[in-house]
Amino acid sequence: MTFEKTCFVALEDVIAVRFTCANCGTSVIVPVKEMLEGKVDVGLHIVRRCQCGEESNFGTGTLETENLIRFNKLLAGLPATLKARNIHFALQIECSE
Repeated sequence: MTFEKTCFVALEDVIAVRFTCANCGTSVIVPVKEMLEGKVDVGLHIVRRCQCGEESNFGTGTLETENLIRFNKLLAGLPATLKARNIHFALQIECSE
């Protein structure tokens, strides 16, 4: 008999997203609720230069930046969309040992 461990995260369990500088490791955590309420402009966190001086390499108005902004907004809004539907949606993630 073979067992396989799988791990999933439901979108409604996501409470924040984190942007981390690849150079110094400084992180900014953006609560999903604040994105939904329009209190936080996630795009500013994507294009902003880190305090260490490192650029994110996401330019203002580029397709890549707009796609990442849309992804974050969709991630924040999908739980409400799916709540009234007859489908459950989850993302499979790598499991810790």
